[in-house]
Amino acid sequence: MRLLYSDASPYSRCVRVLIRHLELDGIEECIVNPMDNDEALLDINPLGKVPCLQLNDGSPLYDSEVILRYLDHEFGANRLFGENGYNWTNECQLSLINGLLDSAVALRQEQMRELEGKRSVFWTARFEQALLRGLKEVEQSGVMVSPQLTIQQIGLACLIEYLDFRHPDLHWRNVVPAIGAWLSGFEHLSMMKNTRPT
Repeated sequence: MRLLYSDASPYSRCVRVLIRHLELDGIEECIVNPMDNDEALLDINPLGKVPCLQLNDGSPLYDSEVILRYLDHEFGANRLFGENGYNWTNECQLSLINGLLDSAVALRQEQMRELEGKRSVFWTARFEQALLRGLKEVEQSGVMVSPQLTIQQIGLACLIEYLDFRHPDLHWRNVVPAIGAWLSGFEHLSMMKNTRPT
């Protein structure tokens, strides 16, 4: 199998963290820049987005949640997502974290539009406010307190380290100190250290 990913993408990082957690050695990881319209990526994902996992038979899987669910099902005994039925609270928490990832990436895209003189003050503020409101909800939900690793924890850790990487002026720790305290331990896990963007 082959994973096409971007080093800075928090979606890609979630997948790479899970690969290390599951100790999967048979996945080749290939960095691509989706903005370059790389043929290697476009040939298997017409959306030109990362991550994209190419299976041994050549078929692709995208987006990140599909890949995460596949890896958990095939190699993780469904421990992260569950096998039968849905825990709607967990699904809602995951949806919230995915939405926060979307807001963080959209905020980054707004920052990049500043070079074109097209950055929107309205959308910048909207994304920032959504991130802070959402993080408060995550903190109150207790996602961090599960003694067993959860997919929500992986997503949360990748999200907040992305905020530190791309949005250091957001000062989210002032709003959700319990998440900051939790991250101070989680960030030292080898699966996090070995996937940190540079």
